[in-house]
Amino acid sequence: MSRQVKPGSKPYRARLRERLAALGFPAEAIPARVAENLIVECGTPPRTAWRLASELSLDVAADRYNALTGDPRAGMRGTRIWEYEQWPDRGVRPTVAALRVLATVYGTCWKSLLGLRDLEQLPAKDLAEYHAEAEPEVPRPKARAPVRVEERVDEEIGTGVLDDAILLTKTNVDDTQLDDLWSDLDFLGGVYTRTAPESILGQLAVVEERVSAMLKGRQRPKQTQDLLLAGAKCSAMMAWIAGDLGRYRLSRELNSAAWLYTQYADDFLARRWVRTSQARVAFWAGNGVESAKLAADGLTYHVGGRLTDAPLVLAEARGWSSVQAERQVLDAIAHWTSIEDPDLGAGGEDRFFNITKDRRHYMAGTSLLAVGQATSALREFTTAREAYEKLSPENRWEAMDPMIRIDTGRAYLRLDDLEGAAAHVEPLLEADVAKQPDMVRATLKLLAAELSGPRWRPAPAARHLAEALQDASAPGRP
Repeated sequence: MSRQVKPGSKPYRARLRERLAALGFPAEAIPARVAENLIVECGTPPRTAWRLASELSLDVAADRYNALTGDPRAGMRGTRIWEYEQWPDRGVRPTVAALRVLATVYGTCWKSLLGLRDLEQLPAKDLAEYHAEAEPEVPRPKARAPVRVEERVDEEIGTGVLDDAILLTKTNVDDTQLDDLWSDLDFLGGVYTRTAPESILGQLAVVEERVSAMLKGRQRPKQTQDLLLAGAKCSAMMAWIAGDLGRYRLSRELNSAAWLYTQYADDFLARRWVRTSQARVAFWAGNGVESAKLAADGLTYHVGGRLTDAPLVLAEARGWSSVQAERQVLDAIAHWTSIEDPDLGAGGEDRFFNITKDRRHYMAGTSLLAVGQATSALREFTTAREAYEKLSPENRWEAMDPMIRIDTGRAYLRLDDLEGAAAHVEPLLEADVAKQPDMVRATLKLLAAELSGPRWRPAPAARHLAEALQDASAPGRP
């Protein structure tokens, strides 16, 4: 055969048939010879080899399978036959009953559809049946129309389906394990505001490993979905925290994993969790427009009252503010103002994503400041400060104090009030800012740059304050 023909391909098989016919093999004997050649010469697994030797696509093979069982609406699909062909490396193990029907479709005996590696993975019962049964005369499919299969085969098909259904009752997960996962996620989400980010990230990684280990086993369908949801939430929380630590590449990978979990879980609330995290990470990584679009997409997943719209609406405003898109920012802020509940806390199982009042007003203020609305921004920062101070210590996010101070200072600078700016940011000179999340250091550098800019450079007080702030944020400061 020509070397240009790929072994096992359709042209390869066509030429092989021509050679066999030239050697005098009758037409009914040629498929078996083709299958033998594909297995021996091309390394094709037996079930695939016999289907190709019969020149059947996966879907046509499935149609003939359903016809032979006497029920064209039977559940065999081309994808399931493909899964049978991938076993034992992956895919699904075919039952003996299914092998018998496939063998009839291909014009062979069921034992011909099993190779040595298949036999090594067969359950003891199936292997015993393989050895106990003598080689039968090869059955030939007679017609494309539905025909009845012998009663024994029908019996076994029913038994195989029942066995598969019973597998749905087997699980490596119980309600206690699932409750523990959700309890851990709820606890870690609640203590994040007052615990070192690295510590929370490490503990969440342990939770994610538990979820991953469980998913490798077999669960009931509802339990599998619960595990996928836990995996989505855990990965989104890890991405959020990694972003706070400035580890944006890791954040993107974790958010990609979280989104994959949500796609399989098919849950709108989970998609909101992930879009909220993705929008946050994208903004602080310097991709403001992407952040705005991710937030807008998150708002399309309606979840009723389970998760307020405020974080995503404000994330959309903040994203557009990075490119001074004033109209989009003001529209988003107006939307948020219309839905803002001043009494809304951040309690409940989604407290990690339902940000507190001080953080909501801070986000609104930074967006307004970026588009030149300094007076309105200062009003939001003042409300954010008041809300922060009313929170109990355990509900405060430590980073909010320096961030409110820094951006309040920036607002005062825009209003030409250097003294007002200094009054708010000077307390940071005594704080250990270097240990704060990455966004605190980023906003501090922004303030120092504005103080060093043309507007304030001539003022000695501005220069001294800028230098002091740069020293305060320097790594390794004693």
